[in-house]
Amino acid sequence: MIIAYHIVFTTYGTWLPNDPRGSFSKQIYNQKLTIIAPIKYGKQENIPNKENLNKFWADTSGKLKRQPYFIDEKSRQTIAESFANTISGLKLTVPACAIMKDHIHILVLRTEYKIGYIVNQLKSIATKKLNRKDTPWTEGYWKIFINNQETLQSAIEYINSNPVSAGMPRQNWKFVSPTSI
Repeated sequence: MIIAYHIVFTTYGTWLPNDPRGSFSKQIYNQKLTIIAPIKYGKQENIPNKENLNKFWADTSGKLKRQPYFIDEKSRQTIAESFANTISGLKLTVPACAIMKDHIHILVLRTEYKIGYIVNQLKSIATKKLNRKDTPWTEGYWKIFINNQETLQSAIEYINSNPVSAGMPRQNWKFVSPTSI
């Protein structure tokens, strides 16, 4: 039985189908991006260093409909506030969340709501709270179904370690609550 969902969604223009870190895209729809690099399907073993990743983003400049959206410290706090409102309003239990510069990891215990609805609410309310007319998010999301306590604990540890692994401070959000399944 599914007990939780590990949900990942990205910000606009920051994790493209041919991203050197890998993606789960099977096609590049923007023809201007096809000349930069081929698709790197799946999580890549050799993660590019920051310099190579910045070069990739520079190469994509001007090839997207608008500028990529990166989450800075101010917008991170705004997004966290909007997530807190959404989570409280939907009465969700969230054991872990990482708000990275270009993507979100959020772990949600099983609920009556469909995952797509939860993601749409998180994105929509955050966009309004950021006072943006264009969404800062890409379409879609990834979900990993969690069906046992051991996998749940591993997901919590993975999500909590994400900011630290990226050289950011550990994140402690008020809307995150410990699990007792």
